[in-house]
Amino acid sequence: MQFSKNWLKDFIDIDLSTETICSQLTMAGLEVDSYEDVTSKITGKDSIIKLDITPNRGDCFSILGVARELSVLNNLKLSLPNISSIDSSFKDKIKIKACPEGPSYFGRTITDISVNSKTLPLIAERLKFSDQKLIDPVVDITNYILLELGQPLHAFDRDKLRGNISVRTAFNEEKIKLLDDQELVLDNSCLVISDEESAVAFAGIMGGKESAVSASTNSIFLESAFFKPEAIRGKARHYGFQTDASLRFERGVDYKIQKIAMDRASILLRDTVGGRFSEITSSTLKNQLPKQTKINLDLEKSNDLLGTKISKQVALGYFRGLGFEPESLKKSSISATPPSWRYDLTIEADLVEELARLEGYDSLPQLSLSPVYKKIEVNSQSHLSDLLSVKGFNEIISYSFISREDHDLFGEGVAALEVENPISQNMSVMRTSLVSGLVRTFLHNLNHGQDTQRLFEIGNIFSLKNTKEVAEKITLAGLMNGKVNQDNWKEKAKDISFYDLKGVVQDLLREFKGPYTFENCKIDFLHPGMSSLIKINNKIIGFMGSLQPTYLDRLGLSEDIYIFSIELNGLQKNFSSSYKEFSKFPSSSRDLSFIVNKSIVSSSIENVIKSAAGKFFRDIEIFDVYEGKGIEEEKKSIAISVSWQSTKQTLKDSDIDSAVERIVNSMKKELGGELRV
Repeated sequence: MQFSKNWLKDFIDIDLSTETICSQLTMAGLEVDSYEDVTSKITGKDSIIKLDITPNRGDCFSILGVARELSVLNNLKLSLPNISSIDSSFKDKIKIKACPEGPSYFGRTITDISVNSKTLPLIAERLKFSDQKLIDPVVDITNYILLELGQPLHAFDRDKLRGNISVRTAFNEEKIKLLDDQELVLDNSCLVISDEESAVAFAGIMGGKESAVSASTNSIFLESAFFKPEAIRGKARHYGFQTDASLRFERGVDYKIQKIAMDRASILLRDTVGGRFSEITSSTLKNQLPKQTKINLDLEKSNDLLGTKISKQVALGYFRGLGFEPESLKKSSISATPPSWRYDLTIEADLVEELARLEGYDSLPQLSLSPVYKKIEVNSQSHLSDLLSVKGFNEIISYSFISREDHDLFGEGVAALEVENPISQNMSVMRTSLVSGLVRTFLHNLNHGQDTQRLFEIGNIFSLKNTKEVAEKITLAGLMNGKVNQDNWKEKAKDISFYDLKGVVQDLLREFKGPYTFENCKIDFLHPGMSSLIKINNKIIGFMGSLQPTYLDRLGLSEDIYIFSIELNGLQKNFSSSYKEFSKFPSSSRDLSFIVNKSIVSSSIENVIKSAAGKFFRDIEIFDVYEGKGIEEEKKSIAISVSWQSTKQTLKDSDIDSAVERIVNSMKKELGGELRV
């Protein structure tokens, strides 16, 4: 929300610099995003202040709310602008009916208005400073009241209303055309304002097109209502938009300000468009209005918690200034009833926070905490995070909500959980993989000049087991792109390859119990020739590989991206290391070459050799793969170095020869491999 600094002077007699006001608001929890000095044609030197208000402070989406905060911080008297009742000249026959979701509704008919009049200069200027477009005097005044008092209003063309007005829930598949010309199909979770024939407004969000004020309007019906936050919350976003009214109603407006706002608007309308005013008609279901409950505060305990020395008299003054009804109880206790505009205050901790805000977060004492040392067990996520950080990776944290487009790209064909009320259309699906977040972060960094990147994330992914049950898994995923290291005078840096990725994955897998293997995989977004499934104890736990070239083209990339993903659920950690005595005796090795089918993966060969190599087996390394002349078309030659070592003696040739013989026989029996001579 942004507003004119001079507008505050309608409520408080404040003579502070803009910088001081901004500092006070920020330290009181109302963060100032920016401010700009301007000159008003009416009030002289001015500033436009832009606030970034947290969702719990719906009361501060108004000049009145901000002025109230500053009045307490500076011990100033808070006064409302000219608000008095206008004498009515007739009584409209229209009747109003509220409902539990909209328990308070005020209305007034104003006839013989001049809608083509000009908006008063001060109102027009303040609306422009608040980044509001000028439309017509009636709409401009309702927008002005919304900003000034925080109460959304709406004006209907009275001649277009058919019969009485009621607040009700919509019928399933009920249609309405809004002021911005979009047509919505509502359901029974939506709230509408209806005449005797159809819905004329999407309650708390936007008015209907058919009953809108136009250049030919002669009479209006002015609405000032209270709708329960839960009845409005998320409804506009469900249809892909948001309004100034919905932003306030879903956070909670003051449920006692509707008539005040009606009276204030009536005065401004009289001074702008003239007209004759009817009596105010209202319908209120008192038992459906929010209940105000007392909250008890132990001031001594609060001071200990904050490190402050706030006296009871000062604390009572703070609460009175904020609109509470405080009572001084025995010793250091205070009982306070929150005002009707504060929905965020329900427990004692909320009152402690109010004291901290009004004292100023910057004035709270800074005390060092005494260290407490204790032995803790390293959890898997922290350990893996440290391991990847040492390897030059940077951790990211991305949203669990992604776009439908990203899910279709990287969702692995898994059924996704739809978000009922998405924050935006780019956050409409719960992620089934961490890959999309990594890729989007990579693209953002690339556009900001980061050519070489190593990223990882540890987070939850979500999928539907069936139409109702949701599965949630903890996953580790990483991305590599660019160079292995930097260029230097001796040599140019090498590009990161699939085998650099595999090396990182193998280091991670060694941190878990059980043998790991790699198998060919068929995942749409991975290159079929440079990708593998990852298995531990013969169970698939993830994948790794290079992004499919067609996907690179869709993302506008020319260089390979390497990705891995590992599900951490169910894996047994093997983080502890123990000393193993090294051998004083020399090792022996043999180089063997086998001809096998192309479909056989290296991990299968390694497993066969390890099983047959005997108790002195030490290590195995594949150092050459050959396909071509002298080898059958469906075959390949793999050259392997196998080594043995004993901790008690020097091995004899006969020990090695017998082991080699077992390996050759096992390779032939289990994989059909022939020793290449």
